[in-house]
Parts: sequence; C-alpha cells; structure tokens
Amino acid sequence: MFDFEHLSSCEWIALASSLAIHIGQNVTANEAGILANFFSALGDNLGIISAKNGNDNSNNKK
Repeated sequence: MFDFEHLSSCEWIALASSLAIHIGQNVTANEAGILANFFSALGDNLGIISAKNGNDNSNNKK
C-alpha cells in the first residue's frame, strides 16, 4: 500500500493541485462546486477523527 506519511508538504500540494485540475476539466461548474464542498466536509471530518484519536491515545498513556 502507498505510504502517505513519506510525502513532503510540496508533494501534497502538487498532488492536490493535479487532482483538482484533472477533475475540474471533466465536470461542470455546478459539479465542481458540489465536489469542492464534499471534499471540504471530508477533510473537516477526517480532522475531527484525527483529533479525537490523538486525544484518546494521549489519555491512554496517562
């Protein structure tokens, strides 16, 4: 499986930009807006999960 932890911040930016350009060329403006909102919500939810898991892990170490 691909190891996401070894990507640099610049590689993450390049990957995100490349995907956005590719997807954006193949959808309507309305579809692009829906996808933008979906991926924003996805990112927010992953952040919540990450914060919760990090909090749970730090509490288990005490």
